[in-house]
Amino acid sequence: MGQPLFPAHAETFISQEGLEEVVVYGAGYRTTGTKSELSPLEAPLSYEVYDAEVLELRQVDSVNEAMRYVPGITPESRGAVTIFDQYTIRGFVSYNNYYDGLPLQYNRLWNLLPQVDAFATQSVEVLKGPISVLYGSAPPGGMINQVGKQPLSEEHNRFRGRVGTDNLVEVALDSTGPVSDSVDYRIVMLYRDKDGQQVTTKEERLTIAPSLTWQVSDRTSLNLNLYFQNDPEMVPSTPLPALGTLYDADYGRLDSDAYAGDQNWAGFDREVLMVGYKLNHEFNENVSFLQNFRYTNADGFQKNTYNYGLAGDARTLIRSAYFTDEDNEGVAIDNQLAWRLDVGQTSHRLLLGMEYQKLKSDIAYGDTLAINTPTIDLGNPDHDQFDPDSLPLDSYGEQHDIDQEQFGIYLQDEITWGNLTVLGGLRWDTYESSDMVENVYLGFEYGSTTEIDQDKFSARVGAIYTFDNGLAPYVSYAESFEPTSGVDSLTGEAFKPTTAKQFEIGIKFRSADGNITATAAYFDLRKQNVVVNTPDFLQYTQTGEVKSQGLELSVVAAVTASFDITANFTELDVVVSKNELNQALVGLHPVWVADRQASLWATWRPREDISVNAGVRHVGESQLDALNTDVVPAYTVFDAALSWQVDDSFRLGLNATNLTDKSFIGSCYDANNCWFGAERSIEFTLYADF
Repeated sequence: MGQPLFPAHAETFISQEGLEEVVVYGAGYRTTGTKSELSPLEAPLSYEVYDAEVLELRQVDSVNEAMRYVPGITPESRGAVTIFDQYTIRGFVSYNNYYDGLPLQYNRLWNLLPQVDAFATQSVEVLKGPISVLYGSAPPGGMINQVGKQPLSEEHNRFRGRVGTDNLVEVALDSTGPVSDSVDYRIVMLYRDKDGQQVTTKEERLTIAPSLTWQVSDRTSLNLNLYFQNDPEMVPSTPLPALGTLYDADYGRLDSDAYAGDQNWAGFDREVLMVGYKLNHEFNENVSFLQNFRYTNADGFQKNTYNYGLAGDARTLIRSAYFTDEDNEGVAIDNQLAWRLDVGQTSHRLLLGMEYQKLKSDIAYGDTLAINTPTIDLGNPDHDQFDPDSLPLDSYGEQHDIDQEQFGIYLQDEITWGNLTVLGGLRWDTYESSDMVENVYLGFEYGSTTEIDQDKFSARVGAIYTFDNGLAPYVSYAESFEPTSGVDSLTGEAFKPTTAKQFEIGIKFRSADGNITATAAYFDLRKQNVVVNTPDFLQYTQTGEVKSQGLELSVVAAVTASFDITANFTELDVVVSKNELNQALVGLHPVWVADRQASLWATWRPREDISVNAGVRHVGESQLDALNTDVVPAYTVFDAALSWQVDDSFRLGLNATNLTDKSFIGSCYDANNCWFGAERSIEFTLYADF
């Protein structure tokens, strides 16, 4: 048999053991950026891969934490909140996480977003810029794909135990090996318990992720996988006002563990079950087929508060209590037929795909509207005031029955001619949704139905030329779309999808010995057909535009045999470029977007068994609110990690993030909603391999 069309894929990463680490993903693996075997350095895209060893070394448990040292991304938009991962990519808000190439399905206006723990992740792959040509509807900034740990044919078992600040206790097991000559298994299990950063809050997680790979024949493999996660306690999003956090109040400034909620009505309880399979078949050495399927069932219940702002004394916070009760059930399937052929002096890798997604959701929401809801004195807080039985949560209510469907067909051609690679793709999507809602407002009942029926073509084209000296300049163009509901007040027509287009130029470099890799990218990304409104919200139209332009630089270098560095820099300018119904916003910057970022991570191995690591992260200014009335100051934090390989079986680790325990505001949405950044965390870890 000749070389398989998509062989077991290997990538090289920086890890605590040095620059060269090869990670094998298994037969049928196709990269996030192109759904082919094209590596990040070979693709005319901004595309990066971070493997499990790097994530573990940097004390990463979530996608948000994994993005702290990634150019072009402002992570942790809501500070220490753990119920979901929110970040901006190239200036645009995204919750668009994928797991093994399929979306983590959820309703974008609600809170039940599945999270995959970093311990169950083999790598995190970041694709920046519009992605609709391969993935359908998506925010314009890009996507993050977590690649799950796959069964291996060699037996290996790893135990991890962690203790640390905030009363952290964690035990985890990763076990893999053969069941028979043709079947391999892997099981990942984790239990974590800790206090949340905000006083009286908790975090607790149980994860179980078994999988089997059956090599049916030398051309066919089947992977069966299950992911179960129970999060009975997570830290919800309970913001604080700018007065007392960003500005001095009469009581001074709040500590970074300050909390605006109540211990009797706080928390987020989530349970997620995902069951899937990946079927890979090679018809011959030139044609292969991959089918990736997943079923998702998730439910979540949130008890939380939001605020109506400060009372006249500028210290008493007016609060409203609410709950969300969500139940999601969905399926996603992606079929990929790949065909390799040579035409003259060119080599083609054709990809024909068909994708289908369906999600059904039942959602209940209740709100006290601040009626008979205790306030809180931020200068002298009492977090034990609420009586859950007496909260008038029926003051306002919503009951949603939501159905969503997306179907897409896509075609991609990856053409290689000598040192030149050209990538082109086209996709057509149709999206339908229905949201039937029943409302109650102070006893008055009413309801409505919102429907979307939209379709869209998306395209991408790019080219990269790799010179013999390792330099590889590239250029690309890409499009994306997001479904949009509503009616244009000025034309009376239903809204069209919101769209985006991006032009990007860049250069990549890999030294002949592989000790240095570097990338530089400049992009112009424009989100168009944005729905805008008058300040009184009486008129809406779809003529808005947001423009994002930026420069991203990244260098990974083995300076010596024992010293490595990773350095990143981002300069970003994101502005509202068109808004005919509110000209005051034109030229202003959106919230949650830092104008500049830089990071440096260094690894020194004084001995073969010892690794000393240090990092520094700088995040520039962001805006306080949409009117840009003030800025959230820049901040710089330091991280460190120490690893000692005691013997062949045991390794000890000591990690610290925000080493100086700097108190800072991570972001604000407006003057009533700000979030503290993560406090110092110190963790001691024991690894046992057997």
